Amino acid sequence: MNKCITFSILLLLVLSAKGQNAMKAPLLKNVKIAFVSYRTGSAEIYLMNSDGTNLEQLTNSKENNSFPYQINNRTLGFTRTDSLRNITKHQIDIYTKKEQPLVENPIRKCAKWQMPDPAKIHYAFIRSTNYSDRELFLFNTITGLEKQLTTKKDSAYAAYSINHSWSSDGKKLVFMSGKDWYNQYIRIYNVEKDTIYPITSRGYMNSGLKWLKDDSTLIANLKISGKTMYEIYSVNIQTGNLKQITTGINLHPDVSPDGEWIVFESQRHQNDGEVYIMKKDGTNQVRLTHNPNYNGRCIWFNLKDK
Repeated sequence: MNKCITFSILLLLVLSAKGQNAMKAPLLKNVKIAFVSYRTGSAEIYLMNSDGTNLEQLTNSKENNSFPYQINNRTLGFTRTDSLRNITKHQIDIYTKKEQPLVENPIRKCAKWQMPDPAKIHYAFIRSTNYSDRELFLFNTITGLEKQLTTKKDSAYAAYSINHSWSSDGKKLVFMSGKDWYNQYIRIYNVEKDTIYPITSRGYMNSGLKWLKDDSTLIANLKISGKTMYEIYSVNIQTGNLKQITTGINLHPDVSPDGEWIVFESQRHQNDGEVYIMKKDGTNQVRLTHNPNYNGRCIWFNLKDK
């Protein structure tokens, strides 16, 4: 074989190997990824490393288990739906796999999806009896005062879909609200100024809203009804500029504890969903699961004390 051709082939192989290494998912310390998969026939909760290794099945039931979230550094909360569509909350120890019903103590009567700021001075929560009457509230643990942030009677802050989340300094609460499910605006409540202002100039459908550690950038999962599919965007809260960082139907992003990585669900392979990881700017997108059934609703699980 011609020496030039041989050298060219070897060079291509080396470059290809480098490209593959560049697209390799990192093995991050002190974190895991929890997600939902239908690979056994029912929806079960799984846990794996950030590079997709060491896959563990946590739940094992005939019912459907979904919406995982972290309670502490060894306990995972989730919802269970039985054959009659009754929904109950449960928790499981990720090490012993011991499972038990989850009994919550709301900060306020009828509070749902409560989320404290980092200092646990303010608690943001929802009150609702069904999806059509969601309202966002704030409770101050020092003064004991409660404040309602959204109301369907006020078109400026009408509530339907919330997805509230605190900045790391606890000074800003981001949420989404609008006149209907298809016109949700990203808004921020400034705690110090006691003001609410919109970030986006138009409304979207949404399925996730998270802060990066710089407290000036949001990772948002948005869709224009009838025009676009769900994609993940980087949002500058100062300018309102949106930058699309995924392509091919991508949902439910979650930002890693160090703020550098995003785990998300992708339907780019024309199947129900696969778990992916990428850098916070959208680069280095790597597929972690390879299964024809649904894999998604993924979150980061921090093994360290918060």
